[in-house]
Formats: sequence, C-alpha cells, structure tokens
Amino acid sequence: MKRILLLSVLALAACDPHTPSPRYATAPMYLLDIAPEALVGTWYEVASFPAPFQDGCTHTTATYAPIEGGLSVDNRCRRGAQAVQITGTATKVGPGQFKVKLAGVPFAGDYWVIGQSRDGRTLLVGTPTRLAGWMLHRDAHVTPDERRWAADVFDRNGYDVAALQRTPQKPF
Repeated sequence: MKRILLLSVLALAACDPHTPSPRYATAPMYLLDIAPEALVGTWYEVASFPAPFQDGCTHTTATYAPIEGGLSVDNRCRRGAQAVQITGTATKVGPGQFKVKLAGVPFAGDYWVIGQSRDGRTLLVGTPTRLAGWMLHRDAHVTPDERRWAADVFDRNGYDVAALQRTPQKPF
C-alpha cells in the first residue's frame, strides 16, 4: 500500500509544470490590498506560472463581476480549437487575499494580489505556495517594460522568474 501511495505522489508531482525552488520557500510575499471593485471587468492573462489545470491553455481571460459577498469569476481559454470555460466566485478574506471557488473543484484556492501597475491596467496575482501566478492586463498586449516590472515583482515575492511563461493571447 505504501508503495502505491508513493508512486501516486510521484506521478502527480511529475505532472506539475512548475515546481518552485526550495530557496524561494521562505521568501516573504508582499500583498497589495485592493478593493474587489477594482478587479471588475475582463483581464487578459499575458504571462503566468501556469497551474496544472491550465495545461494546454492559450488566449486566457478572466472576467470578474460584482455579486453579493464578492465577485463572480468567468475564466476562459482555448485548448487547440476548443473553447474552455469555468465559472465560480471570489471572496476577499484579507488584505490582498481572495479565496476563489470554481465550479466542480472541491476546494477554494488562495489568490493573493502582489502587484498592480500605477495605471491600474496590470495586475499580478500569486499563490502562497508559489505553484502558480498570473500577470493579468486590461488588454491582450503588454510592453517589454511592463514584463520586466512584473518579473521584478514576482522575484521580490519569491517566484523563480525563469519559469514565467508568456501566454499566447488573442481576444475571444
């Protein structure tokens, strides 16, 4: 039984596209307190430390709308020619901290806001495990300077920026 459990854990670990380096595990995360209303609208994922559930996704967007107690979440991407969508809710649980519950997922995820550009058009979101993180922008394209700023913020928050991947993007 122990052998099967160990093999299962190893198999799951092999599926993870991004595993943070142990040297980042103790780095502090600097959270940015943001009102849920500031998130309302559509955001384009322009770069990420992709979560396993995003495998094969391109043209990724997140749309937030106000609801009682938080925000509705509508995430969309393309896998090949197929459009994929998952919906849920986001609830603010602390300064810069949200719990996101997606339909069909048995647990809520921790989503922490770690950066926002001065003009408010770029948002950086991470997880306390640093297994996933996202650079979101109000349109589908960012400048090299915006990418460098995002890499600096992710680095300051304990991410291995060498693993940051561009997300192929085109509006739906």
